[in-house]
Amino acid sequence: MRAARLVAALVLLGVAALLALLAADVLGWRDAVARGDRQFAAAPASASWQASPLLPGDPARSLLGLALPLRFRAALERFVAVEAAGTGYDNGLSEARSRGELEAELGRLARAGDRTLASAADNLLGILAYADATPTGPVGAAPIDESVADFQAAVRLDPANAEAKFNLELLLHQLIAHGVRPGASPGAGGPARGHRGSGGGLPGRGY
Repeated sequence: MRAARLVAALVLLGVAALLALLAADVLGWRDAVARGDRQFAAAPASASWQASPLLPGDPARSLLGLALPLRFRAALERFVAVEAAGTGYDNGLSEARSRGELEAELGRLARAGDRTLASAADNLLGILAYADATPTGPVGAAPIDESVADFQAAVRLDPANAEAKFNLELLLHQLIAHGVRPGASPGAGGPARGHRGSGGGLPGRGY
């Protein structure tokens, strides 16, 4: 009887220790995400969302459902880098490759089960598509429809996505103001690229 009680006590102590470690890992991940978000707001290129879990297999990460949110944050960091990149030493081939990889990842995130996150991904795709529709070089502009469709998809997925609503309404307003209908090339009179409050152009990002 005494031996059984001792074993039970040891099991309870082990469970308590595991729960304490799990709680510490949960708090560690929450702090890591909050810290990474602050870093991103201050200096996007140096942001990092990494924790140092104590338990093998990092069950806290799965418990918090961080897989998709962390993927989106990584894609958002790449989005900032792609927007800032110009034509490099290889005439833009590496930049185009990075852009394509980013669009593919955003497309996967836009099809993810999290509607809020998928809406945010569609909003970023709309911004990238708008950039394609207003080139600065000799390459012909892509139709503006893709950008409009991405913003519309973002709003449908998450009607509370204020950034997507702003982008869609501003883009449609600018197209109408310049006599351009979705389905036609925006030409040189399309909406200006920029940030909210800077000439009424599209915001580069809203996060």
